[in-house]
Amino acid sequence: MAPAPLLHISDGTRFGYRTGLPWSRQSRCLVETAQEITTGPGLHLLVAPNGTGKTTLLRTLAGLSRPLTGTLKTQGCVHYFADELKADPEIKARTFFRAWFRSAALAQAEKLAEILRLDLNTQIGKLSRGNRQKVLLILAEIKAARSQGSVLLMDEPLTGLDAETRTQVTQLWAETGRTTVRLIIMHELECVQQADSLLTIAHGKLKHATTRTGDSWMKTYQTLQS
Repeated sequence: MAPAPLLHISDGTRFGYRTGLPWSRQSRCLVETAQEITTGPGLHLLVAPNGTGKTTLLRTLAGLSRPLTGTLKTQGCVHYFADELKADPEIKARTFFRAWFRSAALAQAEKLAEILRLDLNTQIGKLSRGNRQKVLLILAEIKAARSQGSVLLMDEPLTGLDAETRTQVTQLWAETGRTTVRLIIMHELECVQQADSLLTIAHGKLKHATTRTGDSWMKTYQTLQS
């Protein structure tokens, strides 16, 4: 039996980027962990103001860049999804899924499309921003379901979705979260009824809360930011 997926960041790990010529590189730190952070299966929200390093953090966790200092550990199959779908605008959504999946996985993708009211016969380039996000969300869910434990890293996947669809998606995450670590960059916290923890970046420090403050994650976020 495969071990449960997890994401671990050691205390003092620094995230950012390096600039300059190879022999005179300088590091610019955007985010530093204020505590050791470990997340297991479930829904973990990453909420912070624009420009604080959320995307840099997520890309580093995905292995697309290296931390400036410290150590990271991911256990499970890591899937990273940027903030918008990149695909041939001429192909239809149904053709897109057929290129990725077969048999039961394809049937599952088509079922999710029906639940989310996504027209699979429309070219991706003609879909609205919200409907393109539905394609990305379905792709992520099927890839996670096919893995023996996944770490799913997503950058603002709910952008452009209406309130009803956001609620549907977050409910789906809650129902299927026992075998997947989901770390999701979000702005809309009102649609989240169930989550396992919240991370935020305040004054350059990455903070982590595993329980809510008060009766909402928004209150938790405000407390961590203060």
